[in-house]
Amino acid sequence: MGNGAKNKPHFGSKGLVSLSRIAVTIGVLALSLPPAQGVAPQTGASSPQSTIVIDATAESIFYQGRLTDSGSLASGNYDFQFLLKDAATGGNTVGEALKLSLPVQGGVFSTSLSWSPSLFPGSARWIEVQVRPTPAGGSSVASSEAPYAVLERQRVHSTPYSFRSLTSATVESVPIQSLPARVPLIGTGGKLDSALLAADIARSSDISAVSSSLQDLQAKWLASQVALSNQLVALAQENALLKESVQVLSAPTRSGWMAASFNPADPDLMRDGFVLVSTVPSPGWTLGSQNSAPTARLGASSVWTGEEWIVWGGLAAGNFPVKTGARYRPDLDLWSSIAPTDAPGERSGHSAVWTGKEMIVWGGVHQGNYLNEGARYNPNPQGWVALKTTGAPSGRTGHSAAWTGRYMVVFGGRNSTGMQEDGGLYDPSANSWTPLTLAGSPPGDRMGATMIWTGNSLIVWGGFSNTGQWASGAVLPFNPQGEPGAWTNLVAPSGFSGRMGHVSAWDGQRLMVWGGRSSSGMILGDGAVWDSVTGVWTSLETLGAPTPRYDASGAWTGDELVVFGGSSSISSTGITSTGAAWRPGAGWRPLSAPVAGVARSGALATWTGSHLLMFGGTSPSGLPLADLQRLEVRSSWYLYRRGALPKTTSSASTP
Repeated sequence: MGNGAKNKPHFGSKGLVSLSRIAVTIGVLALSLPPAQGVAPQTGASSPQSTIVIDATAESIFYQGRLTDSGSLASGNYDFQFLLKDAATGGNTVGEALKLSLPVQGGVFSTSLSWSPSLFPGSARWIEVQVRPTPAGGSSVASSEAPYAVLERQRVHSTPYSFRSLTSATVESVPIQSLPARVPLIGTGGKLDSALLAADIARSSDISAVSSSLQDLQAKWLASQVALSNQLVALAQENALLKESVQVLSAPTRSGWMAASFNPADPDLMRDGFVLVSTVPSPGWTLGSQNSAPTARLGASSVWTGEEWIVWGGLAAGNFPVKTGARYRPDLDLWSSIAPTDAPGERSGHSAVWTGKEMIVWGGVHQGNYLNEGARYNPNPQGWVALKTTGAPSGRTGHSAAWTGRYMVVFGGRNSTGMQEDGGLYDPSANSWTPLTLAGSPPGDRMGATMIWTGNSLIVWGGFSNTGQWASGAVLPFNPQGEPGAWTNLVAPSGFSGRMGHVSAWDGQRLMVWGGRSSSGMILGDGAVWDSVTGVWTSLETLGAPTPRYDASGAWTGDELVVFGGSSSISSTGITSTGAAWRPGAGWRPLSAPVAGVARSGALATWTGSHLLMFGGTSPSGLPLADLQRLEVRSSWYLYRRGALPKTTSSASTP
């Protein structure tokens, strides 16, 4: 856009609209005879598409299309120029250019194009469409000041037709030379025996009735198109009035145009005469309810159900494992307890997944004993059901787990025998375990690895490995029946260090990795993104990134990767209360806020759809934390003002 305000919310002003690539889809009805079978509009969104049918005696073409402006369906008044060309490219303009100002509503416009029949002698013809938003000065503004966008040309196709006889006598007098060889003949003189026609040829009266019916249908269709066109014009006028009213209501005390930006010194707005007049700061961190909240802990597990955040287990003060937890409703800022009856035993370092209706807890460690058992928790009605241990993987901690929609998948971890390189599939519907396949190129032994379910594959990457496979991983595809196939390698690009204690996230197509600690003990402050479609790794920007750290907490908000807390040194004194958010294409921004977050490392975190929630972890003093905190993840808004409103503005009528 010429004024640079493309991605900023604004209230309309001259020059704040531009026309980028325009796509037109055209469907035209023949004026008398139906179109030939097999003629259909082409597909594709990057160029005009059309099927235009002209009657043999028609003097106009009904032209209807769909217009997009800057990627959105256009609405408003647009100037059109329709030129008849004698070639697909280049060539000459045939006849006069038709200049029309048309309303466009929801991307739809229609009109009739009238050219002299003499311009269609049988040679090929193309229609070239040129369009621009109607300038503020009206359609009389010269094209040099408000140029037209030129679309690709559309071929004009004629409608096939045929002659028919009105009497059988005429049919019988058709010369033999004009009939196909397959037509049976009888008698002399080359006349067709009318007895052979029978029901194979429709009677003229039947054809006339069908033709009359088609003409009636066509008349009704044209009438409906006229009514629709009139309605679109009325809606366009109503929309223009509404826009004017919104402009008035949106500018406080009628003092001028307003625009908002995330930049406190937006160069594009300032260049266009806007002045910063106000700031709406980000709300910062808020402390959640402590009533009925879980006790301070670390090494706990949590799941987000879509409505509640469930926190369970972990190590309390004094490094004592617990088997308690609670459920948090962020919309009510309310904690509620978890039923202890039939709950699994105390533990930390375990895994938990959410199936859509249950939380499954498995594994972990209790006072040096590595566990291979767990239970399923249903929050409504509350209750625990123990998991069978037959066929389960060996007890372990530090393993990875994910829910595929059918199975809880468990992989890796460590126990008293060392690092593990196997896993299992738990089916809650059958309460049974099966071994996790190691076909292909499995990830190998590791703990603290990232495990992500993509919707059809399982990704395992990074973590601590005795065999030095820190910078590697693997992908395990699942078939439509939910069964796994064979592993394939996923290796990081050259120069990107393997790590554990890193932040990872998935946005539906890309795996994001940032921070952590390398195999040499170096604390890292870089990151990379792996695209599952292209298979390509790209580095994250370092400008504005958080300081190097490990055991930070992170989440993907739908727009940004948020990183907070963690430790910048091996000792607890390096635990921080800072963070940043990374947006693809925009880079990093600090999580600056009026109220700072609590410094913590190894904390639980989840994204609710509107807030980042954090709980637990280790404090700078080395003690377990509670302190539920919430953060609305957005930067400050900066409001700008420019110019004055029109002296008079029409108010919107009641729909």
